[in-house]
Amino acid sequence: MKQHFNERRKKRKASDVAESESFAAEGGELQIGASKKNDTHIGTYFLPRTTPGAQPTLKSVMQSKEVVEKCYLAIAKWFIDASIPFNAANSPYFQPAVDALCCMGVGYKVPIMHALRGNLLNKWADNVKIQIEQYRSIWKDTGCTLMEDGWSDRCRRTLINFLVYCPKGTVFIKSVDASGASKTAKTLFKLFREIVLYVGQENIVQIVTDIAVNYVATGKLLEKEFPKLFWSPCAAHCINLMLQDMGKLEETKYRWKRSGKEILRLAPTHFASNFIALQSILSHKDALRAMVTSKERTTTTYSKDVKAKQFVKQVLDSSFWSTCADIVKITKPLVRVFIVDSEDKPAMGYLYRAMYKAREEIEKRFRRNMLKVEPYLKISDNCWDAELRKNLHAAGYWLNPSSRFGPEYEKKKQVHHPRPFGCH
Repeated sequence: MKQHFNERRKKRKASDVAESESFAAEGGELQIGASKKNDTHIGTYFLPRTTPGAQPTLKSVMQSKEVVEKCYLAIAKWFIDASIPFNAANSPYFQPAVDALCCMGVGYKVPIMHALRGNLLNKWADNVKIQIEQYRSIWKDTGCTLMEDGWSDRCRRTLINFLVYCPKGTVFIKSVDASGASKTAKTLFKLFREIVLYVGQENIVQIVTDIAVNYVATGKLLEKEFPKLFWSPCAAHCINLMLQDMGKLEETKYRWKRSGKEILRLAPTHFASNFIALQSILSHKDALRAMVTSKERTTTTYSKDVKAKQFVKQVLDSSFWSTCADIVKITKPLVRVFIVDSEDKPAMGYLYRAMYKAREEIEKRFRRNMLKVEPYLKISDNCWDAELRKNLHAAGYWLNPSSRFGPEYEKKKQVHHPRPFGCH
């Protein structure tokens, strides 16, 4: 009897191993303690019941409202007690963790603190290293882009992040605290050179940085040291500064300020937010006019305030809306170019065409009154000529099938012209 029981237990264990191996074939995210020969992922042990479009389990659907509420409250208590930021619920690893717990059953003992900060942390770090090595093989096949992102934290430390982009995705490489170091081109060059050698100079196609003077000088030094590399400024940053200069024009600046007070607060990095907000205000023109003339508002005490009267006068001023409409017509095509900063698709093959189409659309909208748009076009052209006119962008356009076989290609073969496709 005992021998029969042991045989059944061995068979059941073998069945569990086979089931685990079948799940392992499906792939997953986080590696945990499987065998050394077959290091499987945590996602491979659990069925993807909560993926987008998947149906909820029958058990979860049949639960009463009180049980669901109790579950929500238990999770909320843990977040609040541990001072976990609520946006942590948006983590792509949160739902898989809950799925894993459900599969373990009631009474499962979660890892203790020492395991989390010790063995499990080391395993996750090893897993990340393995993933980076997998990316390295992609860098060799397709090439990659080395990106610099400088920012200041709450302690006002100057931090420089280095990331590598390839068609498979973006990998964080290193963060450097440059607070105590001088920001000269020579210092930055040494730092960048170290990262280039780590990634592999033979793998890097281009280096993208800020457009500050010291970074521009650093880019030139890198191109001299590594002749096969291209330096490019951040396109989104360039367009931001382009729109910032447009915002300094007298008629545009008047939209932002009234009686010495800012109507819109400037965003710290994206000056395009001003023009996006202006588009929104213009789209609500009729609603705003109806609001300031409504009986509900005119009968309030606030309507007699001096500032309120100035606001009403501004909203009912036809010339104000006319100028707003002109500014939106001019800047909307350029704001649309911010698609180059999207993570949905690589930007290099679309920037040249996007800038050309934006300029073409502006000229088309004001072909009867080009004097109005000349200051804006001058700012756009100066920025393009000084920062964004790169052979790499022209090559990206030429190698992009959607552009190469587009209707405008035959008319604009001279992509090496100082401005997009021969703009005047």
